[in-house]
Amino acid sequence: MDNVDVVDGHTLLDAPVNTELPGVGPKRAEALARLGIHTVRDLLLHFPRDYQDRRALTPIAEAREGEVVTIQGEVVSARNVRLRGRMSLAVLRLKDASGEMSATFFGRGFLANTTFVRGARAFFSGPVGNYKGPCLKNPEYELIPEDEDNLLHTGRIVPVYPLVEELSQRLLRRLVSSALEVTSGLRETLPEVLLKLHLFPALAEAVRQVHFPASLEQAGRARGRLAYEELLVMQVRILRERQRRLAEEHGIRHAINGPLLKSIGRALPFQLTQAQERVISDIFKDMASPRPMLRLLQGDVGSGKTVVALHAIAAALDGGHQAAFMAPTEVLAEQHYVHLREQLAPLGIELALLTGASEGARDVRRRLASGNLHVVLGTHALFQEKTKFERLGLVIVDEQHRFGVMQREKLRQKGEEPDILHMTATPIPRTLALTLYGSMDISVLDEMPPGRLPIKTARVPAGKEAGLYQYIREQAAAGYQTYIICPLIEASDTRAFTSVIEHFDAVAAEPLASVSSAVLHGRLTSAEKEFVMRRFKAGEVKVLFSTTVIEVGIDVPAATTMVIEDAWQFGLTQLHQLRGRIGRGPVQSHCFLMGKPRTQDGARRLEVLCACSSGFDIAEEDLKLRGPGEVFGLRQAGLTDLKAADLLRDTRLLDQARRDAEALLDRDPDLQRPEHKPLAAAVAVAAQRALHA
Repeated sequence: MDNVDVVDGHTLLDAPVNTELPGVGPKRAEALARLGIHTVRDLLLHFPRDYQDRRALTPIAEAREGEVVTIQGEVVSARNVRLRGRMSLAVLRLKDASGEMSATFFGRGFLANTTFVRGARAFFSGPVGNYKGPCLKNPEYELIPEDEDNLLHTGRIVPVYPLVEELSQRLLRRLVSSALEVTSGLRETLPEVLLKLHLFPALAEAVRQVHFPASLEQAGRARGRLAYEELLVMQVRILRERQRRLAEEHGIRHAINGPLLKSIGRALPFQLTQAQERVISDIFKDMASPRPMLRLLQGDVGSGKTVVALHAIAAALDGGHQAAFMAPTEVLAEQHYVHLREQLAPLGIELALLTGASEGARDVRRRLASGNLHVVLGTHALFQEKTKFERLGLVIVDEQHRFGVMQREKLRQKGEEPDILHMTATPIPRTLALTLYGSMDISVLDEMPPGRLPIKTARVPAGKEAGLYQYIREQAAAGYQTYIICPLIEASDTRAFTSVIEHFDAVAAEPLASVSSAVLHGRLTSAEKEFVMRRFKAGEVKVLFSTTVIEVGIDVPAATTMVIEDAWQFGLTQLHQLRGRIGRGPVQSHCFLMGKPRTQDGARRLEVLCACSSGFDIAEEDLKLRGPGEVFGLRQAGLTDLKAADLLRDTRLLDQARRDAEALLDRDPDLQRPEHKPLAAAVAVAAQRALHA
């Protein structure tokens, strides 16, 4: 749908709404902009979120209180009633062949003086209340013009749009109708063969039908055609990226099974799971190939992704290359650094941490550029221009959906075609994985280390805190540890949630006074955070009060209890990630959820978390609650521009679009045929948007 309609040399589709459409001044243009509507094109692609069927007319005599009806009535009388506070009320008396009823418009008394003159005929749609008898309360209305076919707001299938406060449904319908009039020649993107194959309407016709359909079935077909086009463009873009990658032969051919890799294998204190061995084998095949690796590793919390990454790092270092490990937060980068340093430093490998708060960053960069530093772990500081590598051979990006496409690309460009391994602890359903990461190879760690028990999760009712703290004291006496998670660092005037500093001061001083405790949050320096975590991992601290900085990447087998304050206000995937910090040993672990939910969705999240332990089940439920845009970071995947398609609802269309994209690229890999030029242009625009997402 990214095409341009040129009429008399003027690009109507890309013209600002306030220059092409009547009734749009600066204030309305500003309100439309908050909906993402800047141009006529944006307005046409602002699709309805729902429809109301206002075709069926109800005789006035049959209108019943509590129903939503559409009537056709003639104005018998109209009064402007003054209310307190300078407010007014328009009170109409309406009639049809079956009887009479009232209609009231609160705050719009002027309508009685200007719009509803005696004898005016109109359609009215709305709920029936009571005002000295049956009465329509603030109904939608449309005066019946001489041309009765030209109706927008009633007597038809009426679109219902996403809005902001300053705009009304009536205004948006009128603007869309005007936009359809001035933009009559939308150019087609889909090849004619696909239009015929799927019996799709032309683009201009589909846009008109999705806004003002003759039937709900027609609206569904039009939306399906528009959604298919978006998904086809997406799939062609992803598959072309994959084609280009598979054709590359300029990568590094790593020699697998060198001395460092053998040393790592001998030093591991546990046996790898079959899933880990399978995934490591996939990675080694990639690394031994001249084609640069681009692989996504999925694994639930605790499935052992870091050990897999360790093997990839060892293979890269055996060939004399450097490895960069990028994480989304300083705490996670620090924990990966501590963990990998324990494994690699005894083998003579030089590692360093590079974050925005790192001391000695200049020295780290100097050693990287000279090749004296083998492995660097960090955050966004890794892809800054002043960070240079002597021989970068492997890039690992943890929780990669938190980084933009351009950010990841900047790090890749630090080397000459380095191998790339993306990792995520958010399980992704297969169809969505093909959509979001279809240009990558995908491996899944679908097996947990042996001996681990599912974590028992329960809500703690108000008034039962004393029993919980007694349990924590008993666990500490037995040598086990506890996390207590709070949503805020400090108390806030605007957010009435638990702050970790105040909670630590209160609880550590009273119910847990006999237990060694510490506090961790994002405002501590890197040295302070590392000191706290080192004491916790060593067992010197039994209870760690923390914010969500410990959400991912922290592995303390003796931690068997987690308490989450105000649990309902966290996202479901985030709750699962937090819970994944415990249950890493053979002892039964427990997660306790505190606070009464204030929203229905919040209550549902806690219900799901108590019932589910599988990350895939959690992800599926989270998708239903929030949608893929929130769960998987579609902005980072370059997929935020979907207007008609829904990646959850349209899985059948998505599969069809992928098959069609594959067949189309088999026939015309570079989209050079004349009939594919408009599609190629749309794909190019989508690729640019993805790159700058």
